[in-house]
Amino acid sequence: MDASGRRTVWDTSEVADDFVLWDDTIGWQWGYPFVFEQLRLVRPDVRVLVDVGCGPGKVAHRAAEDHDLRVHAVDISPRMLALATARYGQPRITFHQAAGWDLPFLDDASVDAAMSCFVLVCVPRREQAQAIAAEAYRVLRPGGRFAVLNAHPGHTGVTFDSFQIGRPGAAYRAGDPIPVRLRRTDGAWVDIVDTYWPAETYHEMLSDVGFAHVWQSVPLLADARRRHGPEAGALERWATERKAPPFLLTVGEK
Repeated sequence: MDASGRRTVWDTSEVADDFVLWDDTIGWQWGYPFVFEQLRLVRPDVRVLVDVGCGPGKVAHRAAEDHDLRVHAVDISPRMLALATARYGQPRITFHQAAGWDLPFLDDASVDAAMSCFVLVCVPRREQAQAIAAEAYRVLRPGGRFAVLNAHPGHTGVTFDSFQIGRPGAAYRAGDPIPVRLRRTDGAWVDIVDTYWPAETYHEMLSDVGFAHVWQSVPLLADARRRHGPEAGALERWATERKAPPFLLTVGEK
């Protein structure tokens, strides 16, 4: 794992090209479907979604396709957006390049739901991460929800199916750089450096910007079985995930 402590710069082409190869099967089994569920994307009054930090666009595309939504997909990386547009461009998705994660192209209270998957861990300072939550709060209508998905900060040093955050036995404080390993679809592991935020910090960030109700959930094996039905049998090979759930989901309702 990267021992330099230098945080990864996410708006470079090299990082984008590596990240797009991450095998995120684990995300589709244990993460993204529960984001969609918490955001209530099946409801007829949820028609506009903003994806803050859309990366290569897979999650925004799935949300638009499965739920017939209009999606604003936002990222700071020109390369990520180029990849997303080439692979997942479609009429219901509008891609935006962000400057500092502001969302000036969206009016106050103009979207029904917002999500940010594996993004706040890329931000080195709390005030920057909290600014992302504040912008989500601004553009959400009353009653709208903001869902934040990240690797579970309580499971540092645990090697999951395709990622590991932190070193075994190491302790991390809020804001510390933390080494991360990602397994690509070709089996190679890539080392990056993100920022460690404990569970309570995510809760505080959303509460501090004004969300009236904030809660956290940890998708478990039983949840995956409920969500995926017959496909859940494939989860049996993931012994680690059965004992240490890989993701933490923090949700705020305006």
